[in-house]
Amino acid sequence: MVLQFLLSFLFATSPLTPNVPVKPATSDSLTVYVFLLDECMISQFYTPTLNMLYDFYHGRKVGFIGYFPNFASKPEQIEKFGKKYRLAFPLKQDYYKDWTKKFGITVTPEVAVWDHRENRLIYRGRIDDSYVRVGKRKTHPQNRDLKNVIEAWLSGNPPQDTVITQAIGCFVNFTDPLRNDE
Repeated sequence: MVLQFLLSFLFATSPLTPNVPVKPATSDSLTVYVFLLDECMISQFYTPTLNMLYDFYHGRKVGFIGYFPNFASKPEQIEKFGKKYRLAFPLKQDYYKDWTKKFGITVTPEVAVWDHRENRLIYRGRIDDSYVRVGKRKTHPQNRDLKNVIEAWLSGNPPQDTVITQAIGCFVNFTDPLRNDE
């Protein structure tokens, strides 16, 4: 009972603990944190893929949440982006980049996949290999990295170590004047 209380305390989200993973509906679940930028064409490009993945997996103990680590992304713009691209998962600001820093995100779009069974990051990087570099896109991706890590987790074979791939996208600006204490 005490252990359960301590675990629930550690993994609860509050304004005081913004960079602790969200407590899932069940400890036997996976959360895909998607980092986006409304003005980034590569983020826009991936919205159909993200919608397809969400539609397919959200009923299978896989949650999705989108974060916008951009000083200029205001709630109205985030909501407009969600409606325009029909994103069904929650979208939030990461104004202070707490989540972005927590997972080591450097570009948008980039994903971080948290395994709540083992309380650890199992994947960080690209959604797939559609982009070779900014401005250079393949017609058909050969590696569907995010889908593959979700499937591995669902089959009971998550990666033993955190898998990291290089995401291609719009750089996250870490020089925004955000806090007086930084």
